[in-house]
Amino acid sequence: MQFLKKLGNFLISRKFIVNVLLVCVAWVIIIWSSISYFNSYTSHGEAIEVPNLISNNASDIENLLAGKELKYEVLDSIYDPNLVEGTVIYQNPMATDSTGLKVKSGRTIKVRVSKRSRLVDIPIVISKSQRFAEAVLMTKGLRTKTNFVPSNEDQGSVIEQKYKGKSVTKGKKVPINSVIQLTVGKKTTGEMALVPNLFGLTIKEAEERLKNSQSLRLFTVCNNCENAQDSISARVIRQTPVAADSSRVPEGSTITIFASTDFED
Repeated sequence: MQFLKKLGNFLISRKFIVNVLLVCVAWVIIIWSSISYFNSYTSHGEAIEVPNLISNNASDIENLLAGKELKYEVLDSIYDPNLVEGTVIYQNPMATDSTGLKVKSGRTIKVRVSKRSRLVDIPIVISKSQRFAEAVLMTKGLRTKTNFVPSNEDQGSVIEQKYKGKSVTKGKKVPINSVIQLTVGKKTTGEMALVPNLFGLTIKEAEERLKNSQSLRLFTVCNNCENAQDSISARVIRQTPVAADSSRVPEGSTITIFASTDFED
């Protein structure tokens, strides 16, 4: 009984009532502040319509979103040769006029755009037949341009392949629909070609000399060429067959040159 009497006196005391009131005020302030913060943080009550970006160009997105407090992000580009480069082909969230849904300010619209080119590997088709080489390159989305040269060893086969005038190396990537230049050997007519004298020429000069003839092929050996600069400065010290007076070989024959960076006149 004594305990209950003391408890009753405490509950009706001024000190207890004041503390209860202070706790209630504190909770009201906390709850009110939390509601205000979350309403502000989540933009409660806002509803912004999402415009339709699909079929528009990526360069126009900023104008389409002007004044809407919305952002955008380009996720990636997808190859589509039938569309103008940069055309929006996907967006998330979708446009309000198709879904009826609206978003809050600051929302990021993610888009994917089209591109008209993509890189593909060039298959190495040297020593393959012309028909096979063209078919393989076509499956990669590449086109071919064929140049025929007389050849006794590689009739109907690819002797060389180039892209924009440069020899193709393994792992080379080019835009789809690019043109690969193929050099294919053809049966010789039995005519004889004059053997040019390539002694003392640089490798590039020798290549140009035989390039103009179109009837002979060049094979280069340079044992001490360690880098590109060596290949530029190296000169021919020997060749086979040799260029004796009026010496001739059948069209399509190969002239082998031996070059060195230690050339002396």
